[in-house]
Amino acid sequence: MKPLSYPDILLGLPVDETLTTFLTRAGLPLPEGFAWSDDAACTKRLIAAIQACPDQGVRDRIAAGLHTSAQLSGQSGKQALFQAARADSAVLLALIQCRSDMHRAFWMFVHQPLLFEQAGDIEYADQYIPQAQQHDVGVQLPVRRDAESLADFCAAIKAFYQQELGCGEVCIAHLMDRASGTQLLSVHAKDLATQRVEFDGTELQRRVGSPTIHMVLEYSETTGVVRTVIKGGAKYQQMLVDAFAIHLLGVDQVHAERIKQPTLDLTGLRLGFQVPQALDDGFLTLQVKSLTMLAPDRSFKVELTAMASADHACVTELAADHFPSDNPLQRGWEIQAARINLYYPPEAGRSRGKVIAVEVTRRGRLNLHKYDEKLRAQLEGYLIELGIMQPQQRLSPQVVAPVELVGVAVE
Repeated sequence: MKPLSYPDILLGLPVDETLTTFLTRAGLPLPEGFAWSDDAACTKRLIAAIQACPDQGVRDRIAAGLHTSAQLSGQSGKQALFQAARADSAVLLALIQCRSDMHRAFWMFVHQPLLFEQAGDIEYADQYIPQAQQHDVGVQLPVRRDAESLADFCAAIKAFYQQELGCGEVCIAHLMDRASGTQLLSVHAKDLATQRVEFDGTELQRRVGSPTIHMVLEYSETTGVVRTVIKGGAKYQQMLVDAFAIHLLGVDQVHAERIKQPTLDLTGLRLGFQVPQALDDGFLTLQVKSLTMLAPDRSFKVELTAMASADHACVTELAADHFPSDNPLQRGWEIQAARINLYYPPEAGRSRGKVIAVEVTRRGRLNLHKYDEKLRAQLEGYLIELGIMQPQQRLSPQVVAPVELVGVAVE
């Protein structure tokens, strides 16, 4: 998809107090008696004023701010924004009243910059945590939240990177409770300095700066399991788990064991996706869209996909029709991966309903993290009903906890 330009973003925003605040802070000069109105014509006049502004710095600040806010304007960004704001009812109400996902992200960027950054950390975690390594730390303890414990944790991260890579002079950590009952720890360590050629206004300069080493850890007090995302091999994973257990759980000796990705049993899809509860939950049609299968001698793999012309028929039905005597589903072929489509009824005035796509592999990969917690719990229930997942394999415990954010920097 072509990235949005800043005029595109502006055209998707209402002309309201949030936009005027943003442009005023950026220092945009406007003609005397500028006619403000909440319509496309006013937005186009604002775009023209930005483009005509003689100060390159002002234009750059506006473009940079708009593009930064737009990074959280998608569905995953929307979920992250609401998670970050769930402890503040006034912010939640303001987000609900926004006109669009773009407006919602922009409002948070302008009025709640700390929560906006927190939402960015949440989206980052949701994007990578499903592919994270998992460790069982062997204890179910509450996470320490005092400044001293966080400072000790950051100091451990700092010492590791200084020894391994000669960097990490600064480490900043943020800890928050998530709605799922887990605790999310987002850590930024200072990487080695680099030089980059960039424009500063109209001048081309070689800047010296230090990128961030971003790592996240999610912990469930209910299960004692942590999931980590960090660049590097097993040594880096173990370092992060050990530092967390020692300084934020108070464990003297860490015996964390890596948990292998659970194997999922996809044989329940041989007869299609037959889950009456899904129909009771409001879905109109259930379809096994595609299957990837491996031959019994493991020398050959094949993918079967139901085309749009099949009118939502399951690929299992189509395979039975087209291979009456040599259907691989009846010959011991192992299902390695599947895509399941669940169709909502069309809304009034529309011909097509919303589609929920579930992607699952035998090795335990699932895309359920992209959906909100209510829908994700429903989808997990369907997979458990079919025997694909076991109850203890749910992505996260269904426990509600309040949000708290604390941060500390070690220099």
